Amino acid sequence: MPEKPNENLIEDANKTPETESDTSLEISNSPELMHLSGFIGVVNDAMDQNQPVKLSQLLRMEEAVKKLKVNFDGKEMTMEEIEKIPDLKKNAKIWEEIKKGDFKNTEKLSYITDEVAERCSYFKGVLDLKGLITLSDQAAEHLSRQQGFLNLSGLTSLSDKAAEVLSDHKSELSLNGLTSLSDKAAEYLSRHQGGLYFRNLASLSDKAAESLSHHHNPLAFGNATSLSDKAVEQLSRQQGILILHNLTSLSDEIAEHLSHHKGSLVLSGFTSLSDKAARYLSNHQGSLGLKNVTSLSDDAAAYLSRCHGDLSLERVNFLSDKAAESFSQHKGKLNLSWLTSISDKAAEYLAKKDGIIFTSNLVKRQIDKFKK
Repeated sequence: MPEKPNENLIEDANKTPETESDTSLEISNSPELMHLSGFIGVVNDAMDQNQPVKLSQLLRMEEAVKKLKVNFDGKEMTMEEIEKIPDLKKNAKIWEEIKKGDFKNTEKLSYITDEVAERCSYFKGVLDLKGLITLSDQAAEHLSRQQGFLNLSGLTSLSDKAAEVLSDHKSELSLNGLTSLSDKAAEYLSRHQGGLYFRNLASLSDKAAESLSHHHNPLAFGNATSLSDKAVEQLSRQQGILILHNLTSLSDEIAEHLSHHKGSLVLSGFTSLSDKAARYLSNHQGSLGLKNVTSLSDDAAAYLSRCHGDLSLERVNFLSDKAAESFSQHKGKLNLSWLTSISDKAAEYLAKKDGIIFTSNLVKRQIDKFKK
């Protein structure tokens, strides 16, 4: 004879290891609950009469449990939705820590309830939520009030509504995990007053790029190869810090577009630069970083020496005497930190340069010998 089920079946179900914490899970009277109670009554009657319980009855009761609506930490959800929450036991434990004012494990969260998001909104400082893979619009609205760096780099998508409310966030916002961004979301985020970071965008429409060009705080793209020439042209109108990583090459046309950018411009990925591209970039107004360029022709060096701002060529590993002579005329800081050797003639030229030169200690000592 089958063992008779516990009369408090529903209550006991709420005390499974996955939900065993102070996180509230309340079942209120509802049609779904009445439906489930009916199935439980049928099963109980069968057991009381020593009758076998049909598999179909158990399966229907299982489906009724899944559809049962509960108040889970302030939000109505079905049991089926709750079961889909990843690492529920671990998340619930961290939620309780947060509710008590302990934010040290926020980066381990893979799911956040609206109520916990509201608690996080009061935290000031770096709020690391990089483990989140989903975010409700309501949770996004709560987090928009948080003061400090907000890391949401685990999200691969963002609704337009979430983008709209997050545009009110007043500090740096990492959305490095997003693989796509709608035109509307880009329009909203362009109003954001803080750095915006997109590492994994696989595509960005020209219209979205045009919207983001109005963003006047740091704007970084980690997968710039996905940007069309038109999108880059739009982004060149941005006035602030513009970072384009992983450009496999820099065409003369792209360089011409970027020469119109006003602010700090950082480009990485390509290792060589044509003389024509260097000539265009020499017109850029602001600091210029060419992170992965390893060599320059004398003409390219002459053009870049005219840049109106700090110049970073940190991966350049060879500098001719002629190039050094050109850079001696550069006004601003010059980063040649990978340079390990130069001729005495080149060192003599660089010793005449106004402004700081960042280079290896060996080269620095060589330059210092020629300073008066």
